[in-house]
Amino acid sequence: MNIQWSRTDQRWYLGVRCRKCHSPILFAVDHSDGTQGPQTQPSATLVLTCTIDECKHRADYTDAVVLRLQKSPADVAAPRIMTSGKNGKRKV
Repeated sequence: MNIQWSRTDQRWYLGVRCRKCHSPILFAVDHSDGTQGPQTQPSATLVLTCTIDECKHRADYTDAVVLRLQKSPADVAAPRIMTSGKNGKRKV
């Protein structure tokens, strides 16, 4: 049996830009499929650490603009920004 599947990650993720080096920090899979539903205020703080080895900046991103991002097939370590085509940005 020959089973084939796409090795490219087609999922969309929620992320923010690092405040120090501006690299994307992905923190959750976006299950909304690009729909713009009502947005609620977060119930906790969102503290993230940049994954770039030279940066590793840690900050509170609770009030940051949340982006929809998709990993680049060429470079999974450094995802590039590809917006969903609707708004691309939203404030959580």
